[in-house]
Amino acid sequence: MQLKDMYWFRQAVEAGNLHSAADALGITQPALSKAVQRLERALGVRLLERTPRGVAPTAIGQALHARALLLGQWVDDTRHQIQDLKTGQSGELRVGTVPAIVESVMTPVLSHFLAQGPAVRFQTSVQLTGVLMQQLENGELDFAIAAVPAQVPAAFSCTVLGKQNSYVVVRKGHPLLRGRFTVADMAAQPWVLPPSNIALRAWVEALFREHGMEAPRAFLQSDASPAAFAPLVRASNLLTVMTADSLSGLQGAGLAALPAPAPVWTLQLGLFWRRSAYFSSLMKQFREQVVQVFRARETGRPAR
Repeated sequence: MQLKDMYWFRQAVEAGNLHSAADALGITQPALSKAVQRLERALGVRLLERTPRGVAPTAIGQALHARALLLGQWVDDTRHQIQDLKTGQSGELRVGTVPAIVESVMTPVLSHFLAQGPAVRFQTSVQLTGVLMQQLENGELDFAIAAVPAQVPAAFSCTVLGKQNSYVVVRKGHPLLRGRFTVADMAAQPWVLPPSNIALRAWVEALFREHGMEAPRAFLQSDASPAAFAPLVRASNLLTVMTADSLSGLQGAGLAALPAPAPVWTLQLGLFWRRSAYFSSLMKQFREQVVQVFRARETGRPAR
């Protein structure tokens, strides 16, 4: 088997169409078909089957695709390791982060590396935790800064960074800020909420269940961070959930956290990487700097 054939087969499975995959690879469709056929002859099995929309992997093809993902990660890690040995540090890091700490954590970390010169490059993905962990598992990221689950998957290593508080947030001048209010009053308001598989949404729904109420229906549900819609919240009576970092940053201008009975929710944030990945000297530097900046964020002291 050739590495090239495995990589091309992986692209064919993920595209679900030989023509589309060939276009993305910059090759002809016959060349891609021949690569798949070479793999099938080498293994003595059928890997792809035709569908009305293109192609789909057989059961054995699915297993080979999983292996191709691991092989692609191994090739990338090997390339990084060789570059690390040549130059003392790898030249690029792919980092994912939850939106709330872009301003308070990622920006200072990137500023630190920028001051060191142009040798280091970064790619960033700003997503909610679920997407980041999937990207990390697929080998699309070297690091992810995300919420720490109750049990960290065995495939990942994690450095716990610290706590992140979240609040129910409204515009300054909102009717609920003018006097005493109840949880029922909160339920009667329109909300901006993330999807149901996100911790912030689960917290909101649990709050109302604990008081024997149905969760409020979201006026707006989005897979973006609720802080992305801060301008809409500032201009209306919408309620949303926002982290302390977002509320204290530029997005939080004109907004305020509701007092009790609105709760304060706390989760742990961590820095994740694949346990099987080669851990370059640049990755070590990045981890150390993230820990320093996060510690400075909590203590109010500048990072070194």
